[in-house]
Amino acid sequence: MKKLVAIFKTSTGRSQTWSFPTPGEGKAPEEIRGFLERLTMLSLFKKDDEKLFNQVVSAKYVETVETIIF
Repeated sequence: MKKLVAIFKTSTGRSQTWSFPTPGEGKAPEEIRGFLERLTMLSLFKKDDEKLFNQVVSAKYVETVETIIF
């Protein structure tokens, strides 16, 4: 299973992780960064007056391999 994991800085400088399952591969890095930058423009994600997605720091694909043991 592959997912997109992005790291943001909050308005107070803390680290905030966001992940998106089944991210549809084949998108250019610039396109993904543009999408994540748009998230920083929204004022929907706040907690105690702290903007959770203030600045994009990084993004990566994370693939989980599950091995059935019984």
